[in-house]
Amino acid sequence: MAEMRNEVTEETVGHGFLDVQRLETEEAIDPEVYRIIDQYVFKHPGGQEQLIPLLHRVQQYLGYLPFPVQEYVAGRLDLSPVEVYAVISFYHFFTTTPRGRYQLKVCMGTACFVNNAQTICDVVGDLSGLEVGGVTEDRLFSLEQVRCIGACGLAPALMVNDDAHGHLTPNAVRKLIRKLKSTARKEKNGNGGEASSEHKH
Repeated sequence: MAEMRNEVTEETVGHGFLDVQRLETEEAIDPEVYRIIDQYVFKHPGGQEQLIPLLHRVQQYLGYLPFPVQEYVAGRLDLSPVEVYAVISFYHFFTTTPRGRYQLKVCMGTACFVNNAQTICDVVGDLSGLEVGGVTEDRLFSLEQVRCIGACGLAPALMVNDDAHGHLTPNAVRKLIRKLKSTARKEKNGNGGEASSEHKH
C-alpha cells in the first residue's frame, strides 16, 4: 500500500495518500468522491472538527458512507477509521447502506394514501426505473415508502432527502424528476470542467 501522508497541498489534491486503486477494488465507488474529499480538506484544513461537515459532503454525493471512503476520510483528517465510524454510527442521519443521492420517500400515511399516494409512487418508480426499496445503478435515486412525513396538509407528498414536496400530481412528479436529473448533470459537468481547467495550468 502507498505510504500515507497527512499533509494536503494544491499539488496533492486529487492524488490521495491512500492507495485509491486498492480501495476501489474492494467496492465499486465513484473515484470522483476521493477528489471531493481532497478538495474539501484543502479548502478547510483541520482535524476532527471538519469530520462531520466532510461526511455530510461525501454522503450528499454518494448517498452513503462505505468503509473504503471512511478509511480515506480518516487518513485525510489524521484520525483512525474507528473514530470516523464511531461518529457515523452515533448520528442517525449518516448511513453505511447504499442509497440514492436523491432519496425519494413517498408518504403512505392516511391523508396521502386517500389522495392517490400509490399513483404518485408508481409514477416515481416508472420515471426512475425503480421498485420500492431499490437504488438506481448510478445511485442517483432510491425509492422508499414511509408511513408519514408529518405533512398531511400537503397530501399527497414525498420527501426528496430533507425537502418535502406536496400537492403532487403525476405531471408535477415528472417535472420534479426531470429537474433532479438536470441538476445532477449540471453539477457533474461543472466538476468535469473544473478538473479540465486545473489540468491546463
